[in-house]
Parts: sequence; C-alpha cells; structure tokens
Amino acid sequence: MLFIKLMRWLRGYVCFSASDGFPERFLNLCNQAGIAMWDVAWRGCNMHGITDRHGFVAMQQCAPPAGITLKVRGKRGLPFAVHAYRKRTGLLAGVAVCLITLAVLSSMIWTIEVQGNETIATEEILQVLHEQGLRLGVRRNSLDPRSMAETAQQALPGVGWLTVNLRGSSAVIELREEHSVQPWLTTDQPQHIIAAKAGQIRIFELYQGQAEIMVGDAVYAGALLANARMQNRDETFRYVAADAYVVARTVVTGHGEAPRSRMVHRLAPSRTRYRLQVLNFTIPLGRQTQSATIDTTFHLELAGRIMPLALHRHSEITAQPQQRILTDRQLQLSAAAEFFNWAYTHTRAAQMLEQDITVELTQDYARVVLHGAAYENIGFAVAVE
Repeated sequence: MLFIKLMRWLRGYVCFSASDGFPERFLNLCNQAGIAMWDVAWRGCNMHGITDRHGFVAMQQCAPPAGITLKVRGKRGLPFAVHAYRKRTGLLAGVAVCLITLAVLSSMIWTIEVQGNETIATEEILQVLHEQGLRLGVRRNSLDPRSMAETAQQALPGVGWLTVNLRGSSAVIELREEHSVQPWLTTDQPQHIIAAKAGQIRIFELYQGQAEIMVGDAVYAGALLANARMQNRDETFRYVAADAYVVARTVVTGHGEAPRSRMVHRLAPSRTRYRLQVLNFTIPLGRQTQSATIDTTFHLELAGRIMPLALHRHSEITAQPQQRILTDRQLQLSAAAEFFNWAYTHTRAAQMLEQDITVELTQDYARVVLHGAAYENIGFAVAVE
C-alpha cells in the first residue's frame, strides 16, 4: 500500500468533485475511456473522488455529455510541486547542484576507521595506508583494497593479518597483531635454561634437555636448571633447545620513592585558534600559530557514524616552571603511585605468599617498601655459546 501511494505521488493526482447531470452516465463514460478513479464517495448531492492528472484531462471530455460539472478540489504530487516552482530557477538550480554534490560525495571516502590494533599506533597505520592512496576525499573506485592491505602488512612490523574493507563512504581497516612468546618455545637453536633469580624449587617440569636440579633444591641467580647438552646411546653428545617450567619460592623486595620538593611546570592557556576540516581540506579560522598548543578535535557524528566534518581547537600554552613542596598526604600518595608502578612491573606474574609493606616518611622524601615471598617462574633461556 505504501508503494502504491508513493507511485501515485510521483505521477501526481487530482482530487475532484462532480455535481449536477447524470452521475451514472458519467461513470460509464469514464469506464469506457479507461480512466482510473479511487476513493469515490457521495457527500450530499456531489460525488467526490481522486484520479491521476492524465485521467482528469480525459474526464473533462466525458463530463459534458452527462451534464456533469467538474471542480478541482486539490492537486497533489511531484509534478505539481515542481510546476509551482518553475519560475524559481535559483531554487531548482540549487536542488540540482545538491543532488550532483551528493552523487559525487557518495563515491568518495568520508571516514577511515582502524580496528584491532593494541600496541601499534593508529597514526602509524594511517600514515602507511596514506602512502598507498587511502585518505579522506579519495574516490572509492580508484582504490585497490587487496593490494593496499598486502603492502601495508609488509610495511608494518608485528602485524599478522590486515584487511581494508570499503563500506559505502567509509573505509574500515581491520588487523590482528602478532603476540610474541618465550623464545625457547619457538627456536630450534641450542639453549640452556638458567635461574633468573635465587629461590627454592617447588615445581620442576622438564620438557626437553638434561635436568640439573630437583624439587626442593635451593638455587642462586644464574644457576643452570636444564642443560642443552644431552648424551646419545652411543655415548656421543648432541645439543637441543632445552625447555622447562620452573617455579620457585623467592624473596621479593622493592620500593617506590617520591621526593617532597620537585620542579613542576604549570600550563597557562593564553589564546585559542580554530580550524574547520571538510574531508581532506582545512580552513583556518583566524591566524595560526607555531607555538606549543593543546589540540582538541570535535567530530560531527550522525547516527553513530563520524562524518567528514571536524572542528579543531588549538590552545596556545605557556609552561611556567615552579618549585612545589608536597604536603605529607600528597607525598604519601605520590610514593604509593610509584610503588604500584613497580609492583605491576615486577610482581604481576608472581603468586604472593607473604608481604610486609611499610611507609617511611621524612622531611625530604617518602618511601613505600615491600618485603615478602612469592612463587615465581624463574626459568630463563640463554643461547649455548
């Protein structure tokens, strides 16, 4: 039904009323002439209905023989709307230019999106593909996604898989990064397994090589755990890539320290400049500056999609150095932050068994100290010299 209404609106239709004469004869003449009518109804002594614009012209020939007086109650549809603005050439020209502009812009790339990158910067990926021709405003038909993806994958180290998908006016770059594993799991070169730090062995699983220690042994840092040198049945020797899983109870010590007095730089914004970006074109709004700036970009979004229209704000900044003295509370929080950074780096792969954390506060610094014990994987691969 909606499609029928749309077709009638595109072709145009006329609402009419018929009075006087012989309505039955009028309807028979219209039927013989093949005139289409719908929504025909009687209202008082008059007959009302709707027909298309060509049918109304033919209906005027059927009305006089039946003594019918026709009146137009309304004209609807695209042909009548265009006819009403036939003398407004500027408006028609604007509509034509708008349609042509939309047709041209629909064949261009409006947005570029990168998905799946974790350690590789988005700017680096976009720069590599920019050299291959992928940029805002480029025509979609001029791009070869498969060739671009192969070239970009070779140019970006650490990328295991990359593809470029063109979806309408958007280019979506999807990739997967390669994740490194322990070298003794992937290499065939001869290597020993040694202790990364001192401790008492609690778990020892040998996968390849000659065992040099047992569960319960105490080892020092650098001690040989699994030997790459193995004896054959004929009493000759060969070297293999030793592989083992070694967990030991170790002593964990560390600290985080922060000084009470430190030099800081206070940023003071002084002036703001704006730039308007449309596709790949930039329009400066005011005089630009080369001094240090804080850049903020506001993108236009429509239905969750980023449009190729953005406003860039550049705030000029001045850095004023000053000496800052921390309060006791600020000093303790600063030392705690340094300690948490150290703990995340050195103990995130360990199972803590015991821990004793103390805070030292003096006039010059604050220090958070950890003394404890943990289970850690101390196996470390070194090449055979």
